[in-house]
Amino acid sequence: MLNKRILLIVDDCATDRKIYSRYLLKETFYSYEILEADSAGEGILLYEQKQCDAILLDFCLPDMDGLNFLDKLSYRGYENSIPVIMMTGYGDEEIAVRAMKRGIQDYLVKQHLKEDILRLAVRNAIEKSYLQAQLNQTRERQRLIATTALRIRKSLNLEQILQTAVTEVHQLLGCDAVVVYQFTQNASV
Repeated sequence: MLNKRILLIVDDCATDRKIYSRYLLKETFYSYEILEADSAGEGILLYEQKQCDAILLDFCLPDMDGLNFLDKLSYRGYENSIPVIMMTGYGDEEIAVRAMKRGIQDYLVKQHLKEDILRLAVRNAIEKSYLQAQLNQTRERQRLIATTALRIRKSLNLEQILQTAVTEVHQLLGCDAVVVYQFTQNASV
C-alpha cells in the first residue's frame, strides 16, 4: 500500500496544475490527494482546511506573489513544518535566495521541469520534513530526559547513595576496601 499524501498546488495556470498533477500521479512511492488553487487566497484557505504534506507554489499569482504567500502562511502559524516548493516561469536568483530564506525546500523553473525532477523534488521535500520532525521529537525527548535526570540527581543525597554503594559492593565482593571516585562536571576527581 502506498503512503497517502495531501499535496496543495497553488498556480493560476490550469494547464500547469494539470501537468503537475499528471506527473505526480505517476509517483510509485507515494499516492497523492491533490488539491488545486488558482490564487493565493484560495491556497491559504485550502491550507487552513486541510493538513497538507507539501505545497507546490507558483511565484506569480494574480492576488499576490509567492513570497507574500509565504509571509501570509507565517502569520497563520506556518513554521517551515510543511515543505513548500516554489515554481516560476523564469529563473531569478534574487527571488530564489529570498524564497530560500523564507524556508522553501526547493525552487524549480517551469521551462526546465521534467516529471522525474518534480516527483523527486516533492518526495525529497516530504521526506526531509518528516525526518526533521523526527529529529525535533528526538531532541525534545533527550532534553526532557536530561532535565529529569538532573532534577533526580539534585533531589537525591549523592553522599548517601555512594556510601550505600560502597557498603553493598564491600559485602558482595567480600573485599577489604572499596573505593568509589566521584567525578565533578569537568571530569576531575
